[in-house]
Amino acid sequence: MNNEIPTLWLWISGLFFLFGILVFGATLVVLFKILKMAEEMKPKIESLTTKVEGLTVKLDKVADRVEETMTSVKESVDGVGSRTQGILGSLETVTKGVTGKLEGITPILAGAMAAYKIFLTIKAARQHSKAAPSKKALPAKKK
Repeated sequence: MNNEIPTLWLWISGLFFLFGILVFGATLVVLFKILKMAEEMKPKIESLTTKVEGLTVKLDKVADRVEETMTSVKESVDGVGSRTQGILGSLETVTKGVTGKLEGITPILAGAMAAYKIFLTIKAARQHSKAAPSKKALPAKKK
């Protein structure tokens, strides 16, 4: 029985281990570069975090102000709405009263206007009859 490892197998195994060592080395180099970049970015990230926290505080204040303003506006609108309803109720009452009075006055006004028109027509007819003497409308022909 032959218990020797084939030479081809040894070469393939050697190349596999060599590539494994190279990949491990490259991974270590990349890892160190990533760590270096992370250390360089840490102050920038901390400053951004501070700015974001400041903006969050400001946004919370603005949101509180907006909420207060909306509450105030709602109260104002509710107050104006109730006042408007009161005014409209008063106007409706006044309108009903005026309408009732006008219903009684309307026939009198119509009669007065008709009498005034008749008076103007009679006056115009009298002025027309006084102003128009019995002359011919057309001048006489010349010969």
